[in-house]
Amino acid sequence: MERIYIFILRNDVWMLILATLGLIWYLSEFLRARRQLQRAVFGLELERGRQLRNNAALFILALTAVIAIILYVNYQVAPTLPPELLRPPTPTPDLERTPFASPSPPVIPTSTPTPPLAPTITLPSQPLVPPPIAPAATETPEPVEGDTAVTLPTPIVAPTALIGCNLQLTFNEPRNGATVAGFIEFFGTANTPEFGGYTLEANGPQTNGQWASLLGRTMTQPVVDGLLGNVNLSQWESGPYLIRLTALNRNGDAAYQCAIQITLAN
Repeated sequence: MERIYIFILRNDVWMLILATLGLIWYLSEFLRARRQLQRAVFGLELERGRQLRNNAALFILALTAVIAIILYVNYQVAPTLPPELLRPPTPTPDLERTPFASPSPPVIPTSTPTPPLAPTITLPSQPLVPPPIAPAATETPEPVEGDTAVTLPTPIVAPTALIGCNLQLTFNEPRNGATVAGFIEFFGTANTPEFGGYTLEANGPQTNGQWASLLGRTMTQPVVDGLLGNVNLSQWESGPYLIRLTALNRNGDAAYQCAIQITLAN
């Protein structure tokens, strides 16, 4: 029964328009049939007039009932339905069955002077997470005469874990911990509840600890398993970078964030 109510609520406008037009038409037919009966003389004319009148009366009752049901559902049933049933369907219906936890706000680092960036880069007012810094290389003691020199391998910095990512806000390419260079295309999903847009930012050696916009603007269309944006980083300094995908709500405020770490090797 709830499905019938939802169908009526989502299609009540055009249903009400059609029912009203039909009601006006059959009212005119009913009046025409009455005039025909008043002027009828022969039995055949009387029979046709009664048939036209009865059919018009039947449709008038049916259309009046449809209009009454639409008004009843809107004013009596709709306020009692759960709010989640009245939400418009999303492009991916399975997302409503998947619980999504809001990402916990990361630690905000102390403010640092704004560095000079490329003309296409814009800096947000508040940084979120500083890029990971590789541990300083330990000094290898000089070998003593008579000892065999041993070369220690350079330690590899493990990529950071995904921060706040879920099925509604995530990166598909590049992967967390990937090494990239030059022209980079970011693929993923940005389709959160109350979606109002998304931004793509980077934080690393080129930005000196600040978050810099990669796209230069806020994208207003949701993306599901598609291209989030592309950027040419061939002139950027090599090193580890955090890439942050921020989803905004309809008021333009940051609601969800997903961050991964990549290594730029130009």
